[in-house]
Amino acid sequence: MQLSFLSFFTARAIIAGRRFRSLLAAMTLPGGAFGAVGGLSAATPPDGGTISIDVKMDDGHMDVPVATYMDAAGQALAGRGFTILDDPGHSAYVVELSIHREEVGTGSTRVAPVKSDMAHGGALGSVGTGAIISIPSGKSRHVALERTTIDMRVRRRGASMDVWKGTAVTVRPADAAERAGRDLCNALMRAYPEQVEGIIGVP
Repeated sequence: MQLSFLSFFTARAIIAGRRFRSLLAAMTLPGGAFGAVGGLSAATPPDGGTISIDVKMDDGHMDVPVATYMDAAGQALAGRGFTILDDPGHSAYVVELSIHREEVGTGSTRVAPVKSDMAHGGALGSVGTGAIISIPSGKSRHVALERTTIDMRVRRRGASMDVWKGTAVTVRPADAAERAGRDLCNALMRAYPEQVEGIIGVP
């Protein structure tokens, strides 16, 4: 009788242990309680491989071609060991870029120096070639300022969960949008694969 009693509780303990291990395994799978934190899957961000780029213009601005942002992201990703594919149906990973630009007022910038051509022979007719000297104009002009934000998300092709994400922002003259895109993508890839909390500010 005592042996049966002990056997009963031993069996119950074994069953409970198995159920706990199964529950823990389910929770650590992608999408489980421990498998996703803040929209990120438990998968480790890749250190290379094939990847395609999808660009979304959140604000409707089309003065800068989408290809410009794709090139900027492609160069930054290539520096991290990724191989860029044009066809998203054949890449192991997909990176989604969301671009948002908005005007934030005006600022002042120095006018480019004025170039002065010296006469042939140099100053006072000395022997030699002519020269071009940049003379500071001492003037400034007002320019429109624009805040550019890029949200970058990396995920496996066909998956809904991100394996890495980051956001970077900068304020630049409106006519420097292409350079802003390159600098933001480079800043994001400098942080990769570490998951940065908050937004990366780029001067």
